[in-house]
Amino acid sequence: MKNLSSFAIVFFAAVASLRAQPAPTAIQQQENFQQNAAQQQPMLGLKAGTNAPEIYPGEDADVGPQHILKLIPRRTYFEVKADSEYFYTDNALLSQHPTISSTLFVNTISAAFAPTPYKLGYGRLAPSAGVMSQWYNYGLGGHDLSALDFNVQTFFVAEKYLLPNNWIIFGEFDYDRFLSQNNYNEFYHDFTPIIGVQRLAKLRDDMVLAVSLKTDYHASWTSGIASDSEDRMDNALSVSLSYQVIPQLVIQPYYRFQYTYYRFDTAHASDRNDYLNSFGLSVAYYFTPNLSLRVFANDDLRETDDALAPEYRAYSVGADLAYSIRF
Repeated sequence: MKNLSSFAIVFFAAVASLRAQPAPTAIQQQENFQQNAAQQQPMLGLKAGTNAPEIYPGEDADVGPQHILKLIPRRTYFEVKADSEYFYTDNALLSQHPTISSTLFVNTISAAFAPTPYKLGYGRLAPSAGVMSQWYNYGLGGHDLSALDFNVQTFFVAEKYLLPNNWIIFGEFDYDRFLSQNNYNEFYHDFTPIIGVQRLAKLRDDMVLAVSLKTDYHASWTSGIASDSEDRMDNALSVSLSYQVIPQLVIQPYYRFQYTYYRFDTAHASDRNDYLNSFGLSVAYYFTPNLSLRVFANDDLRETDDALAPEYRAYSVGADLAYSIRF
């Protein structure tokens, strides 16, 4: 009984603390979700022969198989996506102590002007601009952490440039806005330019290795005394292997290393360096080119040189249902 009471005190104290300062945990959850979701997108676009990879799922259905520098002039202009992900995590607060298990239900909807890639110079250019809304809900099973529920609204402009030999150069500019679901007050926003490069290596007709490097900078505002406390630069290396077991089923192990440099540590007295390693495995089944179900397991480990910031390990396992349409 004494141990149970002690745990309850620590649990509610941790939740109260995070309600007072929600930004760091919410930001880290959203970043982990976004990065892991991006890693778990199977590379289905490498077909037999000399075809280039699809820039988006279903591109071949829009314009036919993409031989390098050769397009069929059938075009689409808009893309709408809906995604629901439910997962269990053993460390919902992303803390060192205590580690509290819970579930997260993340729903995403996005709409973008994303015309069919077109020939430009030696490759193909894929521009896009749109909006995305996400709802993060804790504790729908497990510990009730609904006080931490938050929404994210994103406005983005992006470009991908696909070169011969399966090189992709990409850039993006995002504006993210975080809102508490309790009162819909904004507690964080940032402006984020992103640039990166990706190389796809077709090992076999049914197997693709993807390696990417990405850099971004978050110019942020956080509610509280130190409004610039989350200003930071991320540098990430990602590696994934997509194996197409059958045309509808893809297995994908992946790894990501991210180094983050913060302008300020928690005490706002110096800078800060974080190191995040993510390992995972996903299995995706495509009912149609537009509708997929994915199950996954992921392990995140963060180290930091900030004595006041938590180092953590968080294991998660869950499922995701996604639908997209182009017109």
